[in-house]
Amino acid sequence: MKKDNLILLKAKGFNVPRFDIIEWNDRNTDIDIKKYKRKYAIRSSSYLEDGEKNSFAGQFDTYLNVSPKDINKKVKQCFNSVNNKNVLDYLRKNKIDKTNLKMDVIIQEMVNSNLSGIIFTANPQGLLNETVIVVGKGLGNKIVEDRIDTTTYYYNNTDNIYYYDGKKDLLSKKQIDELLILSNRIKELLGEYIDIEFAIEKDKIYILQARPITTINDKKQVILDNSNIVESYPGVSSPLTISFVKKVYSGVFRSLSLRITKNKKIIEKNYDYFNNMVSSSNGRIYYKISNWYGLLETLPFHKKIIPIWQDMMGVNNKSYEKNILRISPFTRIKTFFNILFELKKSQKNMEILNNKFIEINNEFNNSFKKGMKTKDILKLYVKIRDELFSIWDVTLINDLYTFIYTGRLKNKLKKKNYSEETINEYISGISNIESLKPIKELINLSYIKGKISKDEYKELFNDYINLYGDRNLEELKLESKTFRTNPELLNKKIREYRKDKNKLKELYEELNSNKSTKIKTNSLTKKVISGISNREISRLNRTRIYGMVRTMFIEIGKNLVKERKIRKVEDIFYLDIEEIVNNKKLDLKKLISVRKKEYIMYKELPNYSRLIFSEKEFDKHHKRVNKVEKEISKNILEGTPTSNGKAVGEALVIEDINKKYDVKDKILITKMTDPGWVFLLANAIGIISEKGSLLSHTAIISREIKIPSIVGVEDATTIIKTGDYISMDATTGKIEIIRRRKKWTV
Repeated sequence: MKKDNLILLKAKGFNVPRFDIIEWNDRNTDIDIKKYKRKYAIRSSSYLEDGEKNSFAGQFDTYLNVSPKDINKKVKQCFNSVNNKNVLDYLRKNKIDKTNLKMDVIIQEMVNSNLSGIIFTANPQGLLNETVIVVGKGLGNKIVEDRIDTTTYYYNNTDNIYYYDGKKDLLSKKQIDELLILSNRIKELLGEYIDIEFAIEKDKIYILQARPITTINDKKQVILDNSNIVESYPGVSSPLTISFVKKVYSGVFRSLSLRITKNKKIIEKNYDYFNNMVSSSNGRIYYKISNWYGLLETLPFHKKIIPIWQDMMGVNNKSYEKNILRISPFTRIKTFFNILFELKKSQKNMEILNNKFIEINNEFNNSFKKGMKTKDILKLYVKIRDELFSIWDVTLINDLYTFIYTGRLKNKLKKKNYSEETINEYISGISNIESLKPIKELINLSYIKGKISKDEYKELFNDYINLYGDRNLEELKLESKTFRTNPELLNKKIREYRKDKNKLKELYEELNSNKSTKIKTNSLTKKVISGISNREISRLNRTRIYGMVRTMFIEIGKNLVKERKIRKVEDIFYLDIEEIVNNKKLDLKKLISVRKKEYIMYKELPNYSRLIFSEKEFDKHHKRVNKVEKEISKNILEGTPTSNGKAVGEALVIEDINKKYDVKDKILITKMTDPGWVFLLANAIGIISEKGSLLSHTAIISREIKIPSIVGVEDATTIIKTGDYISMDATTGKIEIIRRRKKWTV
C-alpha cells in the first residue's frame, strides 16, 4: 500500500512531505482541520492497489491544492471513489469481489514545485536496465493528465549514459544524478521495479509516493549484449543486413547443434533457442547472450570454458542466469564425447572448409551474371546459403578450440611468471596471417605503381579487387561500399598511401621482411597458432561470402528499380530478405519511406552495450532524440595491452567511420574496430579501443604492422578528445593525457 511505503520512506530519512493517514474505519468521521494550515494533496491508498495482478492505476480520485476548509469534503470524495463507475467496471472485468475493496486516504502537504515528475526504475515497456524519468513544469497531476509538455529521460544503468525526448532539457546533470541515487536507495527498500513520484522545489527534491511497477515481468529475461559482435557490426545496420545475419547465425547454430548432439529431435525441440542466437534493437545487432550461455553450459568443463570464452569475447558483465538446454542426461553425456571428438579433428575440418569455400566461390563466379532475373538470383542465393550453413559451423568449433588453447597457454605462461608483454609476444607468433594479406597486397600495389606499365598495373588492380575487393570498413554490413562495388575507393586509398613515399617504403619493407618468431615452439603453441590462423582465414572468407550476398542483392535492387517498385538501388538495404522475396504483395516504396525515418532516429540513440528486456526485445520510437554526452574528467586510463610498444602523439577520436579522417601519425581512439580497419591502422602510430580482446582484429593486425594497441579502455572516446596530446604504453596498458587540446596549438 502507498501509506506503508510512505511510512517506511519517512522512517528511513527520505525527504517526504508531512502526511496524515485517515483509515477506512474512520471514513465517516470528520477530521479536526484546526491543525492544517497549508494546501494539501488528498490521495487514495487502496488495499488492492498496485498488486502483482491488479494495479487500479488512475481508478481512484486524487485532489491537489486542497485548502484546509475543503479537506473533509475531499477525503469523503476520495473514499467514495470506490463506487465510481470506472472502478466497478474494473472490478467486474478482473473478477474482483467488491467487499474486498477498502482504502485509506493520505493527506499530504503540497509541495510548491517548479518541476515534478515520475521515476520508473525500469522502463514500463519492458526494458529492465533502463531508468525512465518523466518531468514537467508545475504539479505532477498535469503530467499524468497530459496537460503540459514533458521531457522524458532514458538512462541506461549498464553504460551510465542517457538521452532525452522533449523540447527542453529540464533537469541538470546534478539533478539527474540525485534522482538516480534516490531511486537506487528506494529500490533497496521496496524492490527492483518501482514507480516513484517526486517534486522539486527550489532545487530540493521531495518524494511524494512510491509503488511497484505492476506491468513488469522479469521471470523470463532476454539479454542482448554487443560484446565482440560490435566489431563486425558497429553502429546501426540496415534491415537487409540484420535479416541476413539472423539467418546466418540461425543456420550455423542449428548445424552446430546437429554436429555435437547427432540428434535432430534436439533441434526441433529447441528451435526457438537456436533460431535466436542474435537479435536486434534500434537498428543495432546484438548477441542474444542468454541463449549463448545455455549452449555453452552443455559443453564439457563448461565452468572452466565460460570464463575463457568471456575473456576472449571481451564480455564485461560476467554474471549470467543458468539457462541449460532441455536435453536428457544420456544426450548430455553423448554430447560430451562428440565435442571432444569434434575439437580433436577441428583443424582438419577447417582445412576441408577452406577448400570447400574455394569451390563455392568459383561456383558463384561462374553462375552469377549481371542482368539476371530476381528469381534466378534468389535461387543462387539460397543454394550458396544452404551449402555454407551445412559446413560453416566448424568455424565455431575452431573458435572454441582457439579460446581453450589460448587460455591454457596464457595460464601456463602466467604460472611461469612471464610478463604480459612476453605472453602477447607468444600469441602474436603468427606470420603472414590471412587477414593481413589485403593490406600487404595493397601496400605492394601502391608501392610498385609508377614502376610498372599502365596495363600491368590495371591487371594487378583488377586482381586485387577479385581477391580482396570485399574487405573494407564495416565490410559485414551489406549496405557498406567496398572496393568491389566502388572501385574508385581503391584508387583513392592508393593515392593516400602514395602521398608519403617514405612511409610507404617503410611499410612495404616491414610487411615483406622475413620475420623470425622468438617463440619457443611446443605442441601447445602450435595449437594456438593453428587455431588463430584458421580463425583469420575463415574471417576473410566470411567477408567474401558477404561480398557475394551484397552483389546479388544490389542486382535485385537494380531489377526492382526497373520495375518501379523502389526508387533507388540503395533502397534495397531498407528491406529484409522476406520482404524482398514477397515483394509483389507489399508497397515497398511506402515501407522504405517509414524505415528511413526510423533509421534517422536510431542513429541518434546511444550505442548501448547491453539491453535487458522483459520477455521480448523491441525497438524505440521517439519524436526526437537529444543525446547527452557522458563527461568524465581524468587524465590516466588503463586497458589491456595487446600489441607492445609506446607512442606519443595527437589523438583522433573516430566515431563515424563514413567520415573522412586524416589518420597519418595519429593515435586512433575508437569504441571498436572491424577487419576493414586494417587500412586505417597502417598509417596510424597507435590504436586505443573501448572494446576488444587478445584475439580481436585490433590486437592481431596491430601486432603484425608493429603499432601499439590497447583494448578494453572504458570510456576512452568520452575522456579523450580529438586533438589531445597523449602517450600510450602498450606494455603496461597505461594511457596518459599529457595536454588537452584547448591548452595547446599544433
